[in-house]
Amino acid sequence: MRLHTAHGSIAARRIVYATGYHSHRYLKNDGGSLHCTYAVASEPLRSFAGWPGDSLIWETARPYFYARQTADVRAIIGGQDTLFSSDHQREGFIERKTAALVRRFARLFPAIYFEPACAWAGTFDESPDGLAYIGQVPHRPSAYFAIGYGGNGITFSAIASRLITDFYLGRPNDDVAVFRFER
Repeated sequence: MRLHTAHGSIAARRIVYATGYHSHRYLKNDGGSLHCTYAVASEPLRSFAGWPGDSLIWETARPYFYARQTADVRAIIGGQDTLFSSDHQREGFIERKTAALVRRFARLFPAIYFEPACAWAGTFDESPDGLAYIGQVPHRPSAYFAIGYGGNGITFSAIASRLITDFYLGRPNDDVAVFRFER
C-alpha cells in the first residue's frame, strides 16, 4: 500500500479505512443508505428542572429523539431523521425540524425554556441491520474497514479497534461474524 499526500508518500503493508460512508468508493457493494439528521443547541439554560441528573436521553421511537446536557449549561437535542441525505438543503427544512425538536423537548421538560442558539444537519449512513461493517473484503486483502453506521460510531469504533487488532495479529475473535461484510 502506498499513500500519497501533499508532503510525500507513506508505504505500509496494511491500511485501515475508517472514513464512514466515504469508504464505499473502495468497496464493490454499498452496504447502507444515506439519510439526514438534525440537531439543535440551546442558549444557556437557567436550570435543568425535571431532567434526571445529567443523563443522556435517547428515545428510539420514530422519529427518534435524543437530548444531552453540556458543560456550559446548554442542552443539545437531535433526531427527526429524514430518508434522503440532501433533505437539509431544502428551503426551510432545518427550521421546521428545529421547531419539531424544540416542541418534543418542551413536552418532556415543560419547566425548562429551550431557546435555540444554533441548529445544523448532517448526513449519516445506516446499514439494513443497524450494525457496523468491520473487517476485510476479498478484493482488498491488504485493507481493513471500520465503517460505523447510524450514529453509533463511538461504540463501533471501540469494537473495531479490537477486531482489527485481532485480524492483524491473527487472533480469533467471536465478534467477527457479527460485523462481517457477508452477513
